[in-house]
Amino acid sequence: MSTSATLIDALKARGIRVTPQRAIILDAIEQAPGHMTAEEIYTRVEKVNSYINLATVYRTLELLRELDLVTEANMGAGATHYALHTHATHHHAVCRTCGRSIEFPHELLSSLIDALRTDFHFHADAEHTVIFGWCDNCKKGDAPQHSTLR
Repeated sequence: MSTSATLIDALKARGIRVTPQRAIILDAIEQAPGHMTAEEIYTRVEKVNSYINLATVYRTLELLRELDLVTEANMGAGATHYALHTHATHHHAVCRTCGRSIEFPHELLSSLIDALRTDFHFHADAEHTVIFGWCDNCKKGDAPQHSTLR
């Protein structure tokens, strides 16, 4: 069963109507290679049906987020990025200068999350964390000095 069929089933199970427009948007999300902005999803959707507008994409993404079917992340580029919740728990290190994003596994943060819970009685919402800093090239000054981040 494809991811979009799973999303469609999840919506139907909650009594939410699945319109043809939503089905197209769900398929675009399924085909996404990980994180995409609403505008990137809209560009894909528009190729299938030019009558679907960006507001419909945003409303659908908000619904999917509320239902915990997609996650959202601020990757520092001025736009929220979305990914299927099934895209596995992972994290990103994003360079503040060049915007390069490095994906790293959850295991690197596991001990910190555990320590926050046991030592500080704090339950971190850390399924998708973005850490900002500088890549080696930018830190050394070897990279172009333009920022894709706002």
